[in-house]
Amino acid sequence: MMLFILASTASNIVGSIFLLTGIAKVIEPWKFNQHIAKLNLVSPKLIRPVALTFTAIESALGVALILGVFLTLIIPVSILLLFGLSMLTYWGTSTGKTEDCGCYNGWLEITPTQSLILNAIYIFLLIFAEFFGKYQPTVLWQWLVVLITFITSYTLAAGSLEYMQENGRPYIDFTPLQENRMWQIEWLGQDSKSLMSGSVIVVFMSPECSQCKHWLGVLKLVQWQDDLPAIVGLIDTENIQAGQDFVDRYFLNFPVVAVDKRLYRKLKIEVVPTAVLLEDGVIQEKWIGLMPMWFINKINQLTR
Repeated sequence: MMLFILASTASNIVGSIFLLTGIAKVIEPWKFNQHIAKLNLVSPKLIRPVALTFTAIESALGVALILGVFLTLIIPVSILLLFGLSMLTYWGTSTGKTEDCGCYNGWLEITPTQSLILNAIYIFLLIFAEFFGKYQPTVLWQWLVVLITFITSYTLAAGSLEYMQENGRPYIDFTPLQENRMWQIEWLGQDSKSLMSGSVIVVFMSPECSQCKHWLGVLKLVQWQDDLPAIVGLIDTENIQAGQDFVDRYFLNFPVVAVDKRLYRKLKIEVVPTAVLLEDGVIQEKWIGLMPMWFINKINQLTR
């Protein structure tokens, strides 16, 4: 009897992990999209549907493990999934394509080695559940809950992504960079003083970010316009020369500050480019990945 209870607990633990990581991707799907893009395994057109489908499968598997739905199939599938993700994590991090597994969507900061160890623990728990679990027949309502979870996860993740693309900011924001909050002097030290008056757009970038390079032409145009906010760029490199090379390569006409990667982690900048619009040091808006249409239209009006 005790083994049956432990086996059920083991599958519930792994199911809860799957469900929580699925929820993390539902709330902030753009992070997982960018992770898949970095791996460069699918064409750009397939990144979004692949990310949304995986999120829905992950959430549905979690619910299936918790409810004990057809475990003779669900447990082996979950083990294969974890093994495949482990191989992908090892390949992606060892080749330098990504810095982490992307499994926890930035909610849990762990090293690739820690991720592989956790996956090994999850696989062990599922194997234990497979051999010592006492399976009950699956009834219709359990299948319906799993199906509803899949559809709901896909729909909510797609909706969250659409909201981000239309508004340039997330529906739910957990970062220190939020609307109506003051920019903190300590974040950039002396360089923060120039941000505390007037209208300024602070753009978080990375020299390796392809999307950032698409922004540069627009940002240079904005910098020339007196009626538009001033631009300040931040790049996550401790190498001052690398920062200067970035400025010279793209002939940037706005100031760029090289910052420690720890600042990005502190401010939870997990997707670049990310920008904040400041008015007298107060954050008015935050844009992640895309500039909002109202700002693009304003640029077009002023540059005609």
